[in-house]
Amino acid sequence: MRIFLKSLSVIVIMLVLLVVAASQLISPQDIIEQVSSQVEQTTGRTFTVNDEANLKVFPSLLIELHDVRLANIENGSRSDMARISELVIHIPWLSLFSGELTIDKFVINNPDILLEKRVDGKVNWQFLPLTSTNKEAKNTANIDVANSTVMTLPEAFDVSLGQVEINGGKLTIIDHQSKDTKVIDQLNLAVMLPSLREDLNLSGNIRYMEHVFELESTVTTPAKAINNQPFSINLSLTSKLATLNYEGKVLRQRKELNGMLSLSGDSVKQLLRWQKLPLEAKDEAFNQFSLTTQVHFVGSKLSLDELQMKLDALAFNGSTTIDLTTPLNITSTIDLGILNLNPYLPAETTVASQKKQTDSQPLVWDNTALDLSALAALNAELSIQSSQLFAREVKLGKNAIKVTLQNGIANIALKSFQGYEGEGSGSIKVNANKKPYIINSQFQLTNINAEPLLTDAIGFDKLMGKGQLAWELTTQGLSQRDFIDALDGSIDFSFIDGAIKGVNLAAIAKSASNIVAGNLAAVNLDSNFSNAEKTDFAELTGKFELNK
Repeated sequence: MRIFLKSLSVIVIMLVLLVVAASQLISPQDIIEQVSSQVEQTTGRTFTVNDEANLKVFPSLLIELHDVRLANIENGSRSDMARISELVIHIPWLSLFSGELTIDKFVINNPDILLEKRVDGKVNWQFLPLTSTNKEAKNTANIDVANSTVMTLPEAFDVSLGQVEINGGKLTIIDHQSKDTKVIDQLNLAVMLPSLREDLNLSGNIRYMEHVFELESTVTTPAKAINNQPFSINLSLTSKLATLNYEGKVLRQRKELNGMLSLSGDSVKQLLRWQKLPLEAKDEAFNQFSLTTQVHFVGSKLSLDELQMKLDALAFNGSTTIDLTTPLNITSTIDLGILNLNPYLPAETTVASQKKQTDSQPLVWDNTALDLSALAALNAELSIQSSQLFAREVKLGKNAIKVTLQNGIANIALKSFQGYEGEGSGSIKVNANKKPYIINSQFQLTNINAEPLLTDAIGFDKLMGKGQLAWELTTQGLSQRDFIDALDGSIDFSFIDGAIKGVNLAAIAKSASNIVAGNLAAVNLDSNFSNAEKTDFAELTGKFELNK
C-alpha cells in the first residue's frame, strides 16, 4: 500500500511540475503569431487578435482569444470577413515537445461571418494558395469564371482543423449582383476536417427566417472540390416545415452534378406562409406533400427524371427538363393519375352566393386592362394526362392535354378526353406577343349522353338523348369587356332520339285544341307540365351565330 501511495505521489508531483513548466514555457503571444501565420498562409488573409489572450493548463491546455478578426476580400462591403467574440484553441500536450504547433480543437463563440459576391462576380470565400498556368487553362475545364484561371491545390498543402465547434452568432450571405441578402443565425455546428484529403463532416442546427433546421452533411473530399475534381456530397436538412435529403456527386463545379433529391413535409400552406405567401384553402387541401427525383444538371440544363410527387391524396409521376436560359425553357411530361380537383376548388357556398348575385343583378364585365406579358418570360412544352378527372360534379375519363408556350403565344390543345359515353377534343390559342391580344378557340364533343353531362355541369336535367356540341370562337382585346364585345364565331349542337323532360308538348297541343273546341273537361294543364311527362324527339338541333 505504501508503494502505491508513493508512486501516486510521484505521479501527482510530476503532473504539477509539468503544468508549472508548461505555464512558464508557453507564450500565448507566440502561439497567436503561429496561428496568425498559419491562417495567413492558408487563406491569404490577415488574422488579428484585438484583445488579450488567456492561457489555461488545467484540465486541458487551451488558449482563449477575444475579438478575433479575419480580413475580408479587397473592396468588400466591410473590412472583416469574420468577427469572433471568443476563439478557444485546444492544444495537445504532446505538441509542446514536438517543436511544431498542432491544434486539436477550435471552439468559436458568437461569430459574425460575411459571405459576399461583389458586383464583378468575385467572391470573398475564395482563398489562397492557388496556382494557375495558361497551359493548364487550355487543357482542362477547371476554370474560375471570375478570373479565367485554373484553380489547383498544391500537393504539399493541407489543412487539419481537427474538431471545430461553432456556438451562436450569425452568417450573412450577400449577393451584390442580385441585391439579395440572407441571414442565418443561432449557429450550433460541429465540423470535422482531419485533412483536406479526407471527408469533411458537418452537423448541428441553424435558424433561418425564424425556423430551426437540423443539418447533417458530408463532403468527400474538400481537396477534390478545390481542384474541381468530381466529389460526393450528402446533405440532410430537417425542420418542422420540411425534410430535404440529397445524395449525389458534383462532377464539375457550377457545370455538372447528379444525384437523388427528396423533399417532404406535412403542410404546403405552412411552408408558403413561412415564405410570406399565404394560401387560403380548405382544411383537407394543400397539406402533406412529398417529392423524389433523380437530378442531373449539366451546362444550363436541369433534368428531373423518375419524378414522383404526392399532394394529399393525389399522386403524380413524370419527368421535367428546365433549360436555364432567357427566357426559361421547360419541357415536361406528367401523368396526374386520378385527379380529384374538388378539395382545391372554392366552397360550394361561395359559388352559390356568386350565382345568386348573378341571377339577381345584371352581369358587368370588367374593363380593367389585362397584362399577359408574363407569357413571354417562359417557353414551355407540357404534356399532361390523367386517367380520371373530377371537378365538382363533372366526371371525365382518360384525358390528354398539351400546352405549348413560345414567344408569348400559348397553345392549349385538349388532344382527347373521354366522358359521358362520348369523346372530345379542342384547342385554345392566346397570342400575347402584341396588342390587342387575340384568342381563338374550337371544341368538339361527340356521342355524348346529354342528361348526365348537363346535370353534372350546370344542374339541368330536362334534356335526354345522344348528341354533339361544337364551337369555333375568336375574340381580341385587352380586358374582359373587350373580349365579350369582340366575340365572333358559332356554336352548334344536335341531339337525336331524345326527349325533353317535364313537359308534354303533344298533350299541351291537345289541351289547346280542346280549349278552342270548348271541351274544358278534357283540359289538364297540371299533368301536361308534370315531371313525369316528356316530349320525345327524333332530332333537336340549334346554331348560334355571334358577330362582333
